[in-house]
Amino acid sequence: MSQQREFVSAGRTTIITVSGIDTGIDYVLVHGIGMGHRYWSDFAEALGRTGRVFALDLPGFGDAPEPEEPLDMAASGDLIAEIVESEGLRNPVLVGHSMGTEIVVEAAARHPESAHRVVLIAPTVNPRERTAAKQALRMLQDVSMSKPKVMVLGVMYYVKAGPRWYIKKLGTMLEHHVEETLPKVKAPVLVMRGRTDTIVPDYWAREVTRLVPDGRYVELDGHGHEAMITGGVQIAKLVAEHAGAELPDEDDIVAAPPLTLLGRARIWAADYLYAGSRQVLSLLRRRPPARYLKGDRHKPVIVLLPGVYETWVFMAPIADRLSKAGYRVNVVYGMKHNRRPIVDTSRMLQRALERVHVPSAGRIIVAHSKGGLIGKHLMSEADLGVRGMVTLCTPFAGSKLATYTVGKTLREFGPTNGTITALAGETSVNERITSLSPSFDPHIPGGSALDGARNIPLLGAGHFLTLASEEAADSVLAEVERIAKQPDGEEPS
Repeated sequence: MSQQREFVSAGRTTIITVSGIDTGIDYVLVHGIGMGHRYWSDFAEALGRTGRVFALDLPGFGDAPEPEEPLDMAASGDLIAEIVESEGLRNPVLVGHSMGTEIVVEAAARHPESAHRVVLIAPTVNPRERTAAKQALRMLQDVSMSKPKVMVLGVMYYVKAGPRWYIKKLGTMLEHHVEETLPKVKAPVLVMRGRTDTIVPDYWAREVTRLVPDGRYVELDGHGHEAMITGGVQIAKLVAEHAGAELPDEDDIVAAPPLTLLGRARIWAADYLYAGSRQVLSLLRRRPPARYLKGDRHKPVIVLLPGVYETWVFMAPIADRLSKAGYRVNVVYGMKHNRRPIVDTSRMLQRALERVHVPSAGRIIVAHSKGGLIGKHLMSEADLGVRGMVTLCTPFAGSKLATYTVGKTLREFGPTNGTITALAGETSVNERITSLSPSFDPHIPGGSALDGARNIPLLGAGHFLTLASEEAADSVLAEVERIAKQPDGEEPS
């Protein structure tokens, strides 16, 4: 059970959220720009099994009120040292993320007694890119921001902080030259970077490690800038080991509670925010990369089918994963934003595929939402070398929300629509279909399960966000490879 209290210094209020057990190590968690204590969540809960966790909301962020002016990084470091002294922490471990790493470095350098150990997760700012424009671009490129949990927390906290305060604090962050302070840190330092982090390049994270007298570098596979959100328990284990503790086995960790109404609303908002960003990107990326057409000719060709109002760009994260695994990925031209009726689009697709020689290894359809309905109709009417289909968030039984929409395009997905009921009655191809369903899909309340198909639940949430999740990409690739290994003429197991 966590407790909150205020710490006031020079008229500025910091909110301290304390959790964990009373015996063991004391951890102080310092968040990045625009964020707050809640984004540590699973990470803080796991660390709390080895000691007390003090997660801060710095002045102007999270639950802490906004002061008139922000502190610079050195003064922020002094604030951390004040909190450590006020709380009576002995041999504390200071953990900073992103901007928080600059603050932690200042605290450890200026007040050595306040830092027994130091952890820097995604340390900023890379001196070669110390401009607001470059940092904003890197943030947009960071793949971890497309993960549902990161997106939801990011939207919540950035809206709460507001653009004016965010820009003010960003200025102090960019003015700080952390490379000048790093050599003054005497405590042992653990530097961690997500391998896909575009904000903190590999060479800079390694340079940070080299600059501190006692540093160790760990690169985190499968994570981006917000590694402690996407890999909470894994990252907590590394931090606990650095602090001299051992985290208990994951078997004892309690599963997250069901989504609240507010949690669902946040996923709705994040889902649309991500969809909007993909629409903007669609204007800039008309054609898929040339590498999509290259690959192992002994593997089936992937036919990509996006959902309604979508282009291939929505499915780019999935396509990229398949391309890297050696599969050739075909984008169907002429679908535009996929607004035509399901049957019409299916037959248009059939004609397009008939004009191309069937690959020796066959084809596998990978589809999102409406694309899965198009794919099922095609498989029901024609062979065309399609060995199977993997779908994400497809309303095989329709969506009751469609009955409240205006226009034929979306109303076609109503549960009683003729096309939906006809496809539901066509069960002969179901055993060749894999349906992946997120834990919460705002657009398909009834879920995406299909009788007779291989139905796989995903832990992530969101109708559009699912397309960018690493979990979904891994699952699609695994299912594609399973189908590809099936001998011709043999039904999937």
